[in-house]
Amino acid sequence: MTMEQRLAAIGPRLRRQLERLYGARGDTGELWAMTVALLHERAVERPAALVALDAARLADPDWFVRPDMLGYSTYVDLFAGTVAGLAERVPYLRDQGVRYLHLLALLKARAGDSDGGFAVADYLAVEPRLGDMDELERLTARLREANISLCVDLALNHTADDHVWAQAARAGDPFYRDFYIVVDAATAAARDAELPQVFPATAPGNFTAVPAMGGHVWTTFYPFQWDLDWRNPDVFLSILDVALRLANKGVEAFRLDSIAFLWKQPGTDCRNLPETHYIVRALRAALDIVAPATLLKAEAIVPTAFVPPYFGKDEGDGFEPECHLVYNNSLMVAGWVALAERSAALPAAIIAASGGLPRGANWLSYARCHDDIGWGSVLGDLRAIDPAPERRLADAAHRLEGADGGWGRAEPFQSDGALLHGSNGTLASIAGLEAARDADEREAAFRRIALLNALAIASGGLATTYMGDELGQFNDRSYRDDPERAHEGRWLHRPAMDWDAVDGAASRRIGGDLRALRAARVASGGAGAPTSLPTGMDALLGIGCGSDRVFLNFGAAALPLPAAGRDRLTGAVCDSVPGWGVAWLEGGR
Repeated sequence: MTMEQRLAAIGPRLRRQLERLYGARGDTGELWAMTVALLHERAVERPAALVALDAARLADPDWFVRPDMLGYSTYVDLFAGTVAGLAERVPYLRDQGVRYLHLLALLKARAGDSDGGFAVADYLAVEPRLGDMDELERLTARLREANISLCVDLALNHTADDHVWAQAARAGDPFYRDFYIVVDAATAAARDAELPQVFPATAPGNFTAVPAMGGHVWTTFYPFQWDLDWRNPDVFLSILDVALRLANKGVEAFRLDSIAFLWKQPGTDCRNLPETHYIVRALRAALDIVAPATLLKAEAIVPTAFVPPYFGKDEGDGFEPECHLVYNNSLMVAGWVALAERSAALPAAIIAASGGLPRGANWLSYARCHDDIGWGSVLGDLRAIDPAPERRLADAAHRLEGADGGWGRAEPFQSDGALLHGSNGTLASIAGLEAARDADEREAAFRRIALLNALAIASGGLATTYMGDELGQFNDRSYRDDPERAHEGRWLHRPAMDWDAVDGAASRRIGGDLRALRAARVASGGAGAPTSLPTGMDALLGIGCGSDRVFLNFGAAALPLPAAGRDRLTGAVCDSVPGWGVAWLEGGR
């Protein structure tokens, strides 16, 4: 299918979203003509190697929903120093079984504090200390040779305050001033009274006074991150152009950062609004036309009930696809709750609610990532089984933070004294490896690490490991000595990659467990939406993965299995699972 054929087939879907978003402004004919012209311009520039990749992906639309589709997430500088240095580490990634690589905060960030690189100063430039776009293109080519797809962050909600658009707006350019939302002091105060806050402890409020802009700029996250005004179609065209240009550089997936916040509507909390979905569907349709090898991934760290619409929706006259991948953040949080409570009730509920995915869609699952564990995202799920979920989640967080001498070494994040907060920490530190004092405690920690990795892998999503977790790296408290990072507690679990530890005992154990779990999933044929299996025991979680049955014991004591079977992880027939253990039984479904 040629680009012109895709335009004819998919164009109506794209135009429908533009009408929904901008039809009230008047005739959208001019906007449509500008959009089509942009699509043609970028399609002509698309390199032959990527056109061939498009054809291969169109012939195999479920290519990313495969049992062997496993991922890795890292910062370039912490992992390999530079983009060129990372290219030399591709053999390591390939040996780890990586098929999908997410490079965090790769694009040029603002000077000084940049929210860990997510305050983007230039969408079309690599952070200079990491490399340049030519090096990035060489990296993407090398990754394609290794069958690894590159994902980068695309910040949709905001730019840095020193982005060229923001600089022009501050200088008085009316075209770019309309890229941002500026209100007077009274309006800012009124809106702040009804809007929730993302970082109440370190960046309170949703507006920042900017005299050069003549008022208060909408800044949902940090004062140096100016929210874009997606009510302006020029913002849509500009971001679409960015996405198409990056796709033509070999980027195969975009993590849509802060996706839930895009549309601002008075009288609402400005989260998960219908127009946000229309924006993402429009971007999806445009990429499907020009660069159909490209995936969109929703970073929708929101209550579970609001997550499924980011896959798309049936609008009556047909299904409108949105994101190919969506973070299963609730399942990650539920795994930690289960570990703290020694009860599988919450992950069982999340898995039961995670089915029914549309064709060509998948969850992105993980045990830990570069962000905090946001306990509040599962409040709604817990209310169905507990009338006081806030206290229950706070208790779970405190246990994992080592309360009463426990094994966890998490630390609170954004805690202002309120009952509920987030928690930071590496996988190994929170699971007890850092606090282990003897061989028995180390063994227990290794089992808990494997347990959480098994939850991510057996649940069928594109299971992604965060850098260093495969080595068992501990919390890095040195960030407190850096004035530019000391206020940002998430640096605790963003240590530099310890290459000297690759052949260490912890790495051999954790890496061996990961390889066994991945091999079991491939053998089972399991991928896509998970299914929940009843076990009759509070601490025992049952998951259907492909043809297999997987049982995860979140308790400290051994438990009998509902039926015996051959364990793919050990090769032995087993009828029980040890404390904090995993049994991956062949067949039986």
